[in-house]
Amino acid sequence: MQGAMVAGAALDDIAGSALVSSDRDEVFAIGWALLRGAADHQVSRVLEVFLETKGGGLAGLGEALTLVPLASTEAALRDALTHGNAPQAAWASLALAQKGRLEADAAGLAGLLVHDQGSVAEVAWRAARCVDAHHTAQPRPYAEALRHADPLVVETAVETAIWTGQPWVLDTLWRLAAVPERQPWALGWLGALAPPDGQAAVLARISEQPAAQRGPLAARLGTCQALEQVHVWMASDDPQLAASALRGWSRMTGLSADGARVASPAGDDENPVFQDLRDELLLPDLAKVRQLRDEHGKRWQGGVRWCRGHDIRDSLSREAQRWIDLEARWDFGARAALAGQGVIPPPPSV
Repeated sequence: MQGAMVAGAALDDIAGSALVSSDRDEVFAIGWALLRGAADHQVSRVLEVFLETKGGGLAGLGEALTLVPLASTEAALRDALTHGNAPQAAWASLALAQKGRLEADAAGLAGLLVHDQGSVAEVAWRAARCVDAHHTAQPRPYAEALRHADPLVVETAVETAIWTGQPWVLDTLWRLAAVPERQPWALGWLGALAPPDGQAAVLARISEQPAAQRGPLAARLGTCQALEQVHVWMASDDPQLAASALRGWSRMTGLSADGARVASPAGDDENPVFQDLRDELLLPDLAKVRQLRDEHGKRWQGGVRWCRGHDIRDSLSREAQRWIDLEARWDFGARAALAGQGVIPPPPSV
């Protein structure tokens, strides 16, 4: 970015041809640089291509437009929302929503939310999440979104429902988690959101998942029962399960019990050429785990939602905010939103 900014007004002559690339990241990089340069001819060039392009190029420019001030783009974005093709209208709605400039009942948004094209509907639902998480939630076509053929639309609509406190969303997550191969993210959200009377059932469902997924899923649940379960898994003879459990245990406790590193087991159909390129697995030091459990076990039993050694069920202390990761912070905010308390805004929709 700094190198691109040095070029100043000459940047579009040097790299402007990249705007018509089909590579999303390449188009995003040059589009953002030109918009940041803010020269009239640079902004006009980006908007001109935005209105004509499609596919990966459109996504790159759309993301760029969500990240810059609206002073020089708002009029064009509003026109695209009202009169543009559906893909451009969807990205225009998101760019406006990100800056708080999209009305909750914007007429152009309603049709985009139920658009047959998944890439259009998904972006529109991201815009709706921005709007509805900061204002009184509008009636949205959730039922239609949950029947959409594109799984990403379903996921984005459910996240919007979570952040706007829709009371039916937990039941929907249970239904979606029953088909993990189609909606693998649903069980993670159940772990993050399940009330106390549903946490044992979530942990039982986590225990049925592939070994590599269990530790991180249990950590997202974060209960003392989940901590006990990953302790059992760390002693497994299956290196995938033991390594996964260590990741979950470390995230919940904030403590290190790293042991030996071993190569990931070879699959039955692995090409011999790639045997030396297998991933490494970090196994737990079980003696260290026992020592730390003896030292901290009673305190862990008194907690409900452990992350990095902090119980974050009811509050986020200053110290907890220093150490927990962004996913845990947003999970805390989502639980609060589901309870009708908007204490933390949702993650950026970019």
